[in-house]
Amino acid sequence: MSLKDQPAFQTVRAPDTYPRTTSAAVRYVPIVKDGTVIGYLWAATTDDAAQYVPREQAGDAAFDAAVAWTQRLRWAKANGITPLQALRHWVGESEDTRAGKVPTGAPFEAPSLGVLVELAAAG
Repeated sequence: MSLKDQPAFQTVRAPDTYPRTTSAAVRYVPIVKDGTVIGYLWAATTDDAAQYVPREQAGDAAFDAAVAWTQRLRWAKANGITPLQALRHWVGESEDTRAGKVPTGAPFEAPSLGVLVELAAAG
């Protein structure tokens, strides 16, 4: 059996989620796991976009947390929580074994999502 013989899957229904890109400035908070920043949760300042950006240098934990943050953001969207409210929702909560935690403190702001992606890539 080759890869060509594999069935093609089609998503029939997926939960609503926020758009994953924006041209607006973004507010963001660090996501910490075991004392290390593994990524950033962001929300657009002027539209309905939000997402998690993993820090590549944080390794598998950063990418594993992306699954948990996608689920959390889908939950927030389904419950009518705006992206900026979602950004604040988990601040100060106990550390989750998969998602990590959002430490207390005010969010940071970046002029664009690209700047935050560069920050995550730089370490």
